[in-house]
Amino acid sequence: MTTQHTQPGTATTRSVADVANVAQDKISETVDQAQVLAQEQYDKLTASIRRNPLQAAGIAAGIGFVLALLARR
Repeated sequence: MTTQHTQPGTATTRSVADVANVAQDKISETVDQAQVLAQEQYDKLTASIRRNPLQAAGIAAGIGFVLALLARR
């Protein structure tokens, strides 16, 4: 009859590795979702600028003016 000796911490090491793998998968999935959402928003913004170029230029000028005022302080 032989006895099996397991190294201490082997189960814990596997458990930590499993948790790390699950976390990595969730982070990867979240990053993928964020990239898709960012691309959709970018596409909507691009379409809006093409439909209303003067409005977009006015908004950009206004933002630039406000940023210039803030930078002078």
